[in-house]
Amino acid sequence: MTHILRPLSLGRLLDETFDIYRHNFLLFLGISAIPNVVLLLMKFALGNPFVARSGPELFIVLTLLLSSIGTLFVSSIVTAATTFAVSDIYLDSPTTIRSCFSRVNGKAWRVVYVSFIVGLIVGFGMLLCLVPGIYFAGMYGVAIPAAVLEKISGNQALGRSTELTRDSVGRVIVVYFLTAIFAVTVAAGLNAGVEALSSHLFHSGTFSKMALSEVIASLATIVFGPISAIGLTLTYYDLRVRKEAFDIQHMMSQLSATREMAAGATPQ
Repeated sequence: MTHILRPLSLGRLLDETFDIYRHNFLLFLGISAIPNVVLLLMKFALGNPFVARSGPELFIVLTLLLSSIGTLFVSSIVTAATTFAVSDIYLDSPTTIRSCFSRVNGKAWRVVYVSFIVGLIVGFGMLLCLVPGIYFAGMYGVAIPAAVLEKISGNQALGRSTELTRDSVGRVIVVYFLTAIFAVTVAAGLNAGVEALSSHLFHSGTFSKMALSEVIASLATIVFGPISAIGLTLTYYDLRVRKEAFDIQHMMSQLSATREMAAGATPQ
């Protein structure tokens, strides 16, 4: 499926998001599944939340802290690898699960840092009066794509997002929240169905119910988690096309690469 770099309407941007997700479902599923399955196994190994809630208070705190750190790290890694995959697909370059993860290696902590800082800023804004948090989510919505796809530091990625989203914060908010709402709604429906089923299967086993709930939550994250990352990566490119003529830059770089290959293939 060939993609043409051009300014996209909001509706077309959302269509592209779900088209890319649907046509490359196994790629995104693999990217999301590998780290999240490891995280799920780690939670079971730590006993969180099945054993830790009934253990010593310090153990509970440490377990929840490790679980939170692991969740942040895994989420950041999956988002970064998904961003690379979307970039490859959108720019018509070959891509694989392995190649996406291999490129994350040098940027993992940068993405974790950006994710953490953006989470703090948005969370603080939500506490103020909800609206500032939503605005900050739009302002810093393309910070992770910038950190992943450009050779800049984490702090520079935050500034880069502010620059790209100027006068377009509402557009980023719509893309982020519509994709997030879709993912959360479908996941909630799946979880509700499993909860109803588990009430018949596990009458007295609290452990079993909680374990099943954790597995279903991980499954929902694996399947639907990449959608927002896809949408925000496309938004990042759309903003660059609109503000920096990235489509022309990309075309010129492709022409230059083609000429170099042709020159190299010419007999001396």
